[in-house]
Formats: sequence, C-alpha cells, structure tokens
Amino acid sequence: MTRQKKSRSTGNNGQRHMPAAEARKLRQPKEETKKKGAGKKSGSRNAIVEQNTAPHAQHNGPKDPRTGSKKPIALVAEPAVTPQIKPDLQPKAKLSKVVVPGLTAAEELAMIENDTQLQQLLERVENNEVLTGKDAKYFNAKTARLEQLLEQLGLTEQADAAEDDDPLAQFERIDWRKSILGEED
Repeated sequence: MTRQKKSRSTGNNGQRHMPAAEARKLRQPKEETKKKGAGKKSGSRNAIVEQNTAPHAQHNGPKDPRTGSKKPIALVAEPAVTPQIKPDLQPKAKLSKVVVPGLTAAEELAMIENDTQLQQLLERVENNEVLTGKDAKYFNAKTARLEQLLEQLGLTEQADAAEDDDPLAQFERIDWRKSILGEED
C-alpha cells in the first residue's frame, strides 16, 4: 500500500468560507443620506442673487450683496462735541472726623496694667532678655503710654515721694563737699 500524505484541510465538514466579492454582493447597501452643508457653496458671493418679488424691493432695483453702505465717511476726524455739564462742586456725602471711643484715663490705665502680653514682656525684661522686633515696639509703646497716663492722673508724684523716703537716695543727692568745705558755687 502506498503511503498518503496528511493534509491540513478539513474537508467539507464545516461551513464554506465565502470569498469577499460574494460577501459584498449579499450585504444590504447602506441608506444614502444627503450630506449636511457647512455654509454656502463656493463662489456664492459672486453669484447673481434672485430678488424677492416684494413691491418694496422692486423700486430699488436689484441689490448686489457685494455693495456696502452708501453713507458718506468723513476723511478728517472731527473732535466729538460733548454737551457741557456744569459739575456739582458740592460734595454729596458729609465728611466727619473719626471719633475715637472715649476711654477715660483711669480705664485705659487699668487696661494697660491688666494686659497679659505686656506682663509677659515685662517678665522677660526683668530676666535680662533683650526684646526685638514687634515685641520691643509693643513694649515701648505701652510703657510710654503708661507714663503719660500716670502723669495725667498725677500718680507720678507718689513715686517721687517714695524715693524721698529712701535714705540711700537722700544720701546720694546731698553734696557733702559744700557742707564740709563750705564752698559755694
């Protein structure tokens, strides 16, 4: 017996494969739709336009869309004339000076004495810390205002009287040279 070579073809067991030309014939054709136009046709600007048969359009004659306005244009620019309006020189709103809310000197003094930030800064100064920047400005401003208020209220005289009670301060103020030597300047 002679040997037979195996083939890869399966034979007639499956569906037959149609060639592309036959498949195209069997397909249903697509519906042909009109393409939407995106504007006017080319050359429409120069085409003759059909005029309306309205009575008002007949007496003007055929209108060409290429012609523009017939209004004359000035070749020299003329300054625009604006009507002179007299300005109202009186102010509409009345201005008044800002009124600072009135705190009495005693109330302001109490506020400064109760200021926690100032007390913290004062403790830092007593601990020989050097204040810088905003802290130094705040400390200086508040202490200066405190001195002004004390003078205004007359409380600085009590501080002077307290110094007079200090014997060491009295001793330093006395010029012993004058009393011992009897010199007078």
